[in-house]
Amino acid sequence: FGSSGSGKRSPCTRTCASEHLAAVSVYGGACASSMINYDGQSWFDLLLRWQGTVLPGIWKRALIVFVYMSMTYVVQVSLECNFGFAWSHSFIVGQSLSFLLVFRANASYLKYQAGRFICAHFFSSLRNLAMLCCALFNGGHGQYVWNRRHNADGFTEGRRAGLDDSFDARASQSRADIVRWSLALAIAFRMAMSLGAAQFSSGEIDEALKWRINFSRMRMRTLLSKEEFILVDKALKVEDSGEEWRLLWLSGKSEPQVFHQCTAPTMPGGKYLVSTEPCVRQVLLILFFLGQSVRLHANEPYGYKERFLPTFNTIITHLNGLHDQICQAMTSPLPLPYVSLVRTLMLAYLFSLPFFINYADGILANVVNPTLLAIALLGIDQIGTELENPFGDDPNDLDIQALIMGLEKELLRTLEIAGDVRARDMFTWLPVPRFMQRETAKPFFWYVAVKREV
Repeated sequence: FGSSGSGKRSPCTRTCASEHLAAVSVYGGACASSMINYDGQSWFDLLLRWQGTVLPGIWKRALIVFVYMSMTYVVQVSLECNFGFAWSHSFIVGQSLSFLLVFRANASYLKYQAGRFICAHFFSSLRNLAMLCCALFNGGHGQYVWNRRHNADGFTEGRRAGLDDSFDARASQSRADIVRWSLALAIAFRMAMSLGAAQFSSGEIDEALKWRINFSRMRMRTLLSKEEFILVDKALKVEDSGEEWRLLWLSGKSEPQVFHQCTAPTMPGGKYLVSTEPCVRQVLLILFFLGQSVRLHANEPYGYKERFLPTFNTIITHLNGLHDQICQAMTSPLPLPYVSLVRTLMLAYLFSLPFFINYADGILANVVNPTLLAIALLGIDQIGTELENPFGDDPNDLDIQALIMGLEKELLRTLEIAGDVRARDMFTWLPVPRFMQRETAKPFFWYVAVKREV
């Protein structure tokens, strides 16, 4: 199936290069990315940007300062009354405020760097877990010969398949289970970051975000069985409208073609409720099933030696800890008294500027320079706000979708290197809807699904 809306499901087993070329021909190239990807060496590229800069977040406040300074200047000129006589040493206030703002921006940047480190380690640990399992499974006679082929000419994957026995079949199913649960965990991790603010504070999301969440849920449905998905999806605690239920979940089957054929259903009020009650998080539930899939095969004839189990348990525990760190970072902004103090002082300083400037110095000193100062101060505050929580869907947030794309290709390639054609053939590639292609700065045209579920 594709974006044409035919509804037909045709599995695709193209290589990565042919997938990209085919997607470009089908979709006419990538949509404009909402994630930021820029050339740091180019001044021209940076100066002409709007999206991703501080300007969309501060232009209204900067405009208010401009209008305020213009009005006070006009009043002073009209009345020939100079307001700017209060303090000749007013620069002390500006310097103190600048210090507080820079300190806040630095603290936010440290959180941003910590977020990058945690996400990188999460996906690295998840990839290591799946790759180790794929490499350490004994399999049967076919796997034994494949591992000892010593690059013999003519020993192809097809020839190896002719040597497979029942142990190879069980090992293939086990590898496929670990791969699909690993990908489901990555998708759940992405959804948890998108829902972070709603789950911990506001308790609601808009229609656009809900439709993207629905695609991620359907993406997970194409990896899990009906029973597995129902159990996992209950932990998300997000409201569904009747129209969504009819389109996506009523049949009980995966319906990824809906996202190519339909737009987001409307909801009265434009908001969907998200439970803020503490409960079992979806990531932890999937992590449990992933750990169970790994531990089941210890000391089995087709599995791995029990001495490797502590290593797997350590990685799973590490993944759990990294997720907890992400949740802690999303729910722990900078202390409210500090942020409140900075913004109160900044507001007082900006609106007292007419009392620091002699109107006889002209429009440049009374209007233009204070406006530029307001842009600078408001911009530094906005940078702190942007970097404080890099886990979400804003342009400057971390590109988690690109990490998931890389993980998909790496795990399927691992199955191929392990010579497990049977496990690799359990997966297929499905096309990504246009609206989701904007979630990453990378080419995002295909995603992995389990053949039997589509």
